[in-house]
Amino acid sequence: MELKNKEDIRTEILQSWLRNAWVYPQQGAGEQTFLRLTPGGRLKMRRKIGELESSLNVSGGELAKQEEAGTLPVERDKMELAMMVQAYTSERKFIQSQGANLGTAAVEIEDEAPEAGSEEVS
Repeated sequence: MELKNKEDIRTEILQSWLRNAWVYPQQGAGEQTFLRLTPGGRLKMRRKIGELESSLNVSGGELAKQEEAGTLPVERDKMELAMMVQAYTSERKFIQSQGANLGTAAVEIEDEAPEAGSEEVS
């Protein structure tokens, strides 16, 4: 098995999400491209988050915090779970900022300090 660095794994995960239509690119301000979750992608991701949390026996929110801190180990499943939690949480925040009312979240990341303008989905 070939060892991969964090960016290679991250790119591989994002490409699989694009191929499976979980995300789509959207042009933002200043010609910046963002990945947005499709409605079906949100549902699939919600299910997959639960499956990965059970199989890895770890909280997705905790892994997302480790990813943000730069301390997440380079393990594909843990990286994908952290990325899913970040994407799912960011998408929900964006949708709610547009005035939509969503049901209960599958997972949340507790913010110590709320960040303004956080619309990008990684």
